[in-house]
Amino acid sequence: MDTGIKAKDRKVIAEGLSKLLADTYTLYLKTHYFHWNVTGPMFNTLHLMFETQYTELALAVDLVATARSVFPAAEAAADEATADLLTQRLQLHEKTAWMLRSLLE
Repeated sequence: MDTGIKAKDRKVIAEGLSKLLADTYTLYLKTHYFHWNVTGPMFNTLHLMFETQYTELALAVDLVATARSVFPAAEAAADEATADLLTQRLQLHEKTAWMLRSLLE
């Protein structure tokens, strides 16, 4: 499929999406681990928050994996859909970080 994007650029994008996929999956696993092992007076609050986060991350893993494999040889195009996916991921991670920081105040 000719996307109008040079092969070397598609490779860079695919590599970036592969790293994002690995990082997202790692964060999913760590968040699920914290969900299983939370203790203390904030148990219910943290347990539910981690559940919400790992559920969202599971969906993110699927979205990123799909974006990465849309084109032959697991190369994604740098189109608006891919850029939007990355923007959405960043917004969700910023919101999650804010929620975690607010619990520490």
